[in-house]
Amino acid sequence: NLISFYINKYKPKIIFHAAAYKHVPLTENNISEVLRNNVFGTLNLVEAAVKYNVEKFIFISSDKAVRPSNIMGASKRMGELIIQSFSNDKNLCRNTTFSIIRFGNVLGSTGSVVPLFNSQIINKKLITITKINVSKE
Repeated sequence: NLISFYINKYKPKIIFHAAAYKHVPLTENNISEVLRNNVFGTLNLVEAAVKYNVEKFIFISSDKAVRPSNIMGASKRMGELIIQSFSNDKNLCRNTTFSIIRFGNVLGSTGSVVPLFNSQIINKKLITITKINVSKE
């Protein structure tokens, strides 16, 4: 496939995977395309990264993957689970370190940290940030 061809040809050390259909109303009307792109596209890219020993794979996810209430969030969550599954398989992924980062696409949406930060600021508390590392190290 083209993904494998280009990874093998150019031999990137890092892949930032941000590609996904993200427009919620459009995704609700095109579920099979969203799954093909967001889930199976992620799986194909991860498999190629492992096959060609890409050093780091960074998956850009969405706050909508937290308790998903729509197909877009569910598809991003499935992508996260693919990344976690590969990351946890030490025999399969000896040379690739996986990371996931979630960005808030819509301020105040489900899973957004903005309400938490506002509460901490109003109550004169420190803002807390949690780091979850999904790497082989």
